[in-house]
Amino acid sequence: MRLMEGRTDGFGVALGGGTARAYAHVGVVRALEHRGFRPGAFAGTSSGALFAAMYAIGWSSAEVERFVRGLDAAEVWRLGLDPGLGQAAIIHGRRLEAWLERKVFGGATFEAVTRPLAIACTDLVTGDLVVLREGRLARAVVASGALPGVFAPVHDGSRVLVDGGFVEGVPFAALATLGAWRALGVHTGIDARRSRLIGLVRASHATAPGRTWAAWLGRRRGTNPWSRLGRGLALAGASYERSIQAPHGGWLLATRPPIAWWDFHRPLEAIRAGERAVEEAFAREGLEAWLRGAPVPGATS
Repeated sequence: MRLMEGRTDGFGVALGGGTARAYAHVGVVRALEHRGFRPGAFAGTSSGALFAAMYAIGWSSAEVERFVRGLDAAEVWRLGLDPGLGQAAIIHGRRLEAWLERKVFGGATFEAVTRPLAIACTDLVTGDLVVLREGRLARAVVASGALPGVFAPVHDGSRVLVDGGFVEGVPFAALATLGAWRALGVHTGIDARRSRLIGLVRASHATAPGRTWAAWLGRRRGTNPWSRLGRGLALAGASYERSIQAPHGGWLLATRPPIAWWDFHRPLEAIRAGERAVEEAFAREGLEAWLRGAPVPGATS
């Protein structure tokens, strides 16, 4: 791995989730750097946490892309053969953490970063944002993507951590903990307006029985895995009610990868979608002026 050196610009990027769709982050960062704009700080949540951490510890855009293009989809799916039923989850996550240590991080901690890094998680008990800035990177990445029912929660001292996207789908708040960086958020996840699942959840929440069920799940405070699963599902459902917006002065870049969340074998299409999003924002939406520090009205895309 070659450590990146040289100039960084006065903006940070907040990379959202999306599972395989998050490959689009690779295209976004590459397109920005191709135009001479190198992010100065990174925040990530869920699958975006992996890429944020890779860039922050010095992986170049070319190295990250080679890593993504060289992934064996069958190997990625084999990581799921790590039963977590004892934790009320399909996957425990220990295999994934070990794989990340072996393939990406080699035991690196937050102290190894060459650019500031924040990884967003959700406190399963309180529902509050938890921003990780110390400890082992592989464990932080796994915690940030711990989707209840799929991945087991990660225990961090007295806290139980799950997917950071439940608090904020694009981790602008986590990025803000790193200082006064201008915030460029990258959304690669589900379009809530087009998702049938989210539509069904919202429709359910509009009914009295649906609200009662959601409230019952949200009150689960037990320490057994199944109570925690119920609490996690409540947090997930509540997150579908929130829209993603850039903070004042920030920019939200929406990519539209033409792949599903499980399409780990189609990285090039997602990468290209990230590149197109940057190209369009430069051509028609004033992203270049914003990156250079000039104010742009309504800086979202």
